[in-house]
Amino acid sequence: MRIKTYLAAMVVVMILPLGLAALLAIKTVQEGERRAALEALHATVRATALVVDREVQHSVGALEVLGRSEHFQTGDFQALYLQAQAMNRMPDVWTLVLDETGTQVFNTSVPFGTPPPPPSAKERVARVLATNKPFISDLILGPVTGKLLTTLYVPAAAVNGKRYVVAQAFTVQHWKGTALWPETRPDWLVAVVDSQGRFIFRSQRTEELLGKDARPELTAAMASEASGMLRHSTLEGVDVFDAFTHSKTTGWGVAVGAPVESIEASGGAAVNRLMAGTLVALLGAAVLAAYLGRKVVKGVERAAEDALNLGAGKEVKAQDSGLQEFNVLSSAMQDASRLLADAQNLRDISEAGRQKLLAAERVAKQMAEDQNRKKDEFLAMLGHELRTPLAAISAASQLLDMRGDDPQARHRSTAIIARQNQHLQHIVDDLLDVSRLLAGKIGLALVPADLAACAVACVDAVRDTPKAHGYTLNLQVEPVWVQGDLSRLEQIINNLVSNALKYSVVGSTVNVAVRRRDDTAVLTVTDNGMGMEQDVLANIFEPFMQGPTLGDRTASGLGIGLALVKQLVELHGGKVSALSAGLGKGSQFSIELPAIAAPAADGENSQSPQGQDANPIRLLLVEDNEDARLTMVELLTVMGVAVTAARDGAQAIALANAERFDAGVLDIGLPDMSGYDLARRLHTVQPALPLIALTGYGQKEDKAAASAAGFVGHVTKPAEIGMLLTAIRAAVA
Repeated sequence: MRIKTYLAAMVVVMILPLGLAALLAIKTVQEGERRAALEALHATVRATALVVDREVQHSVGALEVLGRSEHFQTGDFQALYLQAQAMNRMPDVWTLVLDETGTQVFNTSVPFGTPPPPPSAKERVARVLATNKPFISDLILGPVTGKLLTTLYVPAAAVNGKRYVVAQAFTVQHWKGTALWPETRPDWLVAVVDSQGRFIFRSQRTEELLGKDARPELTAAMASEASGMLRHSTLEGVDVFDAFTHSKTTGWGVAVGAPVESIEASGGAAVNRLMAGTLVALLGAAVLAAYLGRKVVKGVERAAEDALNLGAGKEVKAQDSGLQEFNVLSSAMQDASRLLADAQNLRDISEAGRQKLLAAERVAKQMAEDQNRKKDEFLAMLGHELRTPLAAISAASQLLDMRGDDPQARHRSTAIIARQNQHLQHIVDDLLDVSRLLAGKIGLALVPADLAACAVACVDAVRDTPKAHGYTLNLQVEPVWVQGDLSRLEQIINNLVSNALKYSVVGSTVNVAVRRRDDTAVLTVTDNGMGMEQDVLANIFEPFMQGPTLGDRTASGLGIGLALVKQLVELHGGKVSALSAGLGKGSQFSIELPAIAAPAADGENSQSPQGQDANPIRLLLVEDNEDARLTMVELLTVMGVAVTAARDGAQAIALANAERFDAGVLDIGLPDMSGYDLARRLHTVQPALPLIALTGYGQKEDKAAASAAGFVGHVTKPAEIGMLLTAIRAAVA
């Protein structure tokens, strides 16, 4: 039997039962509406917690990537500061790095280098390092900004045994912009509280109640249960149903309160309509039975359709069936569908973020593997470059030992040792220059210089070396003046010419040209050797980058010469470029420097060569290495210096008490005291004694330390004897 038939029978035969049934239906609708509203309240609080979790997970992922940055390994915190600054969402979110004591290494809310505040996060940092897991704080007062904040801490990579933590600070304004659920009704109250029960965010009286305690009954319920609902009065005295849950990532409590009046009244309109419909049905049941039966059947069918769509995850659209109960049910299903869709979107966003982090991790891993490979290649090449001259020096030393009485053999052996020692010194100088350039510690002694004259001198010097034998070096130059450091300009030209010879076959030609173009001095070095493909050409000025070798040669050099050229040219205010049409088609390297006017010609000042003094310089030499001490004594004696040598500080002080000296050359690393301490003690014995530091430490700060200890000169090992003698004579003068 159809529903409308039953309705007609109910109208005719069961008026009174129909009335009772109507009352029961009203009660059912009221309860259903109330349950739907409370379920919507639960769904809203869960969705709000998901928003908080999504925001925290996003920041955790970004901080984990930052914590694996290569700048931690290099110790370049200024570069790390710039990388971290790119993660900021100012003015409400900024990034900082703390060491294991809780002291801020830097804070991107202030400029890099700003002195850090006293440590205030020691316990939180210790907790993160102990658990090796992210941790987000409750409300704290930021020591730099003075604002109430919540801070997310994530462990970072350990560097040289020291551990660090990367963190992001979030102002309350940030949570205000993310935690308030966009579909929340205006009379509903959204709140986020920390583990101490203090408001991190509240949608009403936000600023006034920031950091204040929530209602004790709410905090007690949150402390005892993971989620639930209670009925209580708000701080404003409004009677509400308060649904609560906890954020899985932060542990914070999230609550959404709806006035009891609005929940209880949610089915009022439906009840009124149903009562009116019942009265109309009682009065005109015979006429309306068929119509109402059809409406009920359609409403049930639509509700069933909506239920199936909801279960299948499809979008549910509101439909007006003409019956309020079904409309409310349809609206509730639509809300549930929207919440489920939003939750799915959040999951999709989270998954996309995870995939992006995985991709970034793969890129970072590949970069680390490439850098590790380059490091291994560089160390292998460095070992090869060092072993070659060391092997030659060792063989020549053995030959001297066996055939030292043969003048020709002795001359060849000493020439080999000198050449290979110069090669070793060139390797060490290049390595030190790269280190100084990367640290920004190279200074230039700029003077007016004729670039053409520098090129002529360099090419002439290269022609006399074995590596130029069999090659033709052509010069096409015109005078053009620049403001430059002569030694560095020669280093640039020598590197370019040597590089051209290295990658050219014997018998080929290398062209060196200097010309002026407008206000620019241009030097080009062109060869017809191996050439380069585009992938090599694009990175040829990177440190440790080397092009393909000739077929009959093995790889040589450290791959730092062109990197030095680029850095030195840029220090001069110029630029360097490379061109090649491809493998086997040669290469051209060009440098461009700002040209200046030629300086006015000065009168020639000539100095006659300094003859050997009839009264030789009396020199105190302090060196703990016996071989270095003996050879230096012999060389300086041949140069006309009267040398008295000491092996340590105590012997040097005894000698200074026994006789007077014109100058002293002191090693800094002595076994019994430092050269700086020895200098101070010698000046108590002979106050006017000029001292020269002879040391392997050649940084700017080392020279400053020598000057502070009373040294008038500073010579870096290994020192060429002529340079050392010049420094001694200058100190005596």
